[in-house]
Amino acid sequence: MQKLTLTRATEEDCRFLYDLRNEEDVRKNSFQTETFSYESHVAWYKEKLGDKQTQIYVLKQDGENIGQARVDLHGVDGEISYALCQKARGYGYAKWMLRCMEDRLREQAFCRKMTAEVKRENIASQKIFEGLSYSSVSTDYGYIYEKEIPLFTIIMCTYNSAQTVDAAISSVKNQKFDGWEMLILDNGSSDATVEKLKQYERLDERIKCIYRKDNIGWCKGISECLKMSVGSYMMFLGADDFMTTEQTLSEVAGEVIKHHPQVIFTGSYYAKYEQGKFQVVNHTLPEYKVYKENRDKLTCMAELMKNVYYNSVMHYVEIVFLKENGIDFYYPFYGDCQGMTEAIVRAEKIVVMSQSEYVLTLNTSQSSKTCGYNHDEKRQWDSIKAILPDKFNANDTRIQYIARRVLDNLTEKCQNIALGEPLCDSYMNAIEKSLPERFIRVEEMISTQEMGEMMNYAGREEYAECLIGAAGVNYWICKKNKMLLEEICRNSKWLAEFVEVAMEMDETAGMVVWKKQFDRDAGERLLQICQNPWNRFKTGVELLLKDDVRYEDTRIREKLCEVKESGVIYAMHSFTH
Repeated sequence: MQKLTLTRATEEDCRFLYDLRNEEDVRKNSFQTETFSYESHVAWYKEKLGDKQTQIYVLKQDGENIGQARVDLHGVDGEISYALCQKARGYGYAKWMLRCMEDRLREQAFCRKMTAEVKRENIASQKIFEGLSYSSVSTDYGYIYEKEIPLFTIIMCTYNSAQTVDAAISSVKNQKFDGWEMLILDNGSSDATVEKLKQYERLDERIKCIYRKDNIGWCKGISECLKMSVGSYMMFLGADDFMTTEQTLSEVAGEVIKHHPQVIFTGSYYAKYEQGKFQVVNHTLPEYKVYKENRDKLTCMAELMKNVYYNSVMHYVEIVFLKENGIDFYYPFYGDCQGMTEAIVRAEKIVVMSQSEYVLTLNTSQSSKTCGYNHDEKRQWDSIKAILPDKFNANDTRIQYIARRVLDNLTEKCQNIALGEPLCDSYMNAIEKSLPERFIRVEEMISTQEMGEMMNYAGREEYAECLIGAAGVNYWICKKNKMLLEEICRNSKWLAEFVEVAMEMDETAGMVVWKKQFDRDAGERLLQICQNPWNRFKTGVELLLKDDVRYEDTRIREKLCEVKESGVIYAMHSFTH
């Protein structure tokens, strides 16, 4: 295809449009088949150019006019008419022209819906509109085609959200930018949420709701809503959050028009909801920046993790880009951490806005009150590994920072699992697990290749102490019950034996502590435990090498140093292979 451009029509295009309109085939497919004088066309054209309810575009091929497309606004709908020169037909130019005009109209929020009337005998136009995903209704004379064209798809999931959902939805309805749709999935609310949503649906056709009897959580909810979205960019609005001002979408749309990025990050305010009121307590105001395709992706990732709430879907992501890269925030990239990390890696262009466009409520989030039991730490780290240098460099401060950010989240999850906090499944429904099951799950997470590699970058001793320390508390609670202890010891590969020998209960302080003295037998047993092949990265050995730890057999320390080094080498080897 030769170079095509679509530009707004000017006075100079008047004659071209007149000649095109009077071509025999154009008139045959038009609903107004009569000819008219050039003088009447000039008067009509001048009026249309000055009419804010009309936009006319001219298609050029290598600078030569070959077609036109017009949209006339009727209420909130834009009616399309178009035509191509005889020599330009049959090459797909009309489809390109209409798609390009659609993108322009989306960005301007010119109309909510595009419509077109097509004669039954005009097969070519029927195929074009069908190819552009228009829906059709048959009429006596042919077909009426329709397509909603919002720029933004705002996704929300509700569950007993009656107290806060009004503020959330109102912040969208009050936007000065009209080009949005709102898809709301209710997860089986039992309060007044459903009643409120149905009222919003009745009052605004842009709001569409899905009502479920069961709870599938917001990750699966986003995935389901994306399947029916018709916008260009999606963002997730929590049912307890809201957009900052009525200009939010206008400001984001401005960045779309200027840069057409795959991802747009914004700043955010943080609020608390108490006694029926929201009170802002903090905010993030990043520096404006545009990351382009040739950026250093590792530096970009580190800067985004530092400067914005990177692991949240409250930002704006191009929907076509998400679908092309298999990101729906449920599978395979579950949730915002995995989905947004992969999006950052894959995006050709990313914009960071310097405005805080979102208010995140800290104390009402349902997902923050439970911990996902089957979190897959592999996905997010694999996304990050795709932008790491081939050669292992433990001193790269960017990688250290990135690994620490990811590990901080994983460490908190492990601690919550081990210490008995409420758990949920991938649908975010509450599940129950026994203390021994929790212990084994933490052991599995600590033993993964991903955790071993990240700790090599982030700091083995610090994270090992947090992770194994939480498991040790769990173990000593279970030790009071013979059946629970036996279940742990029966299923544990290495961690139960490790904490049994390396830790103890300080009865005076009432807490589990690390031992500081080891006799000859205990030292030998520790050495054997640390050589267990199930603990491939030798996690925890560094805690046995602290300066204040004493061994009756001084050779144990030297041997443990060798064991630790083997774990570090294994991590380096696994990373490079």
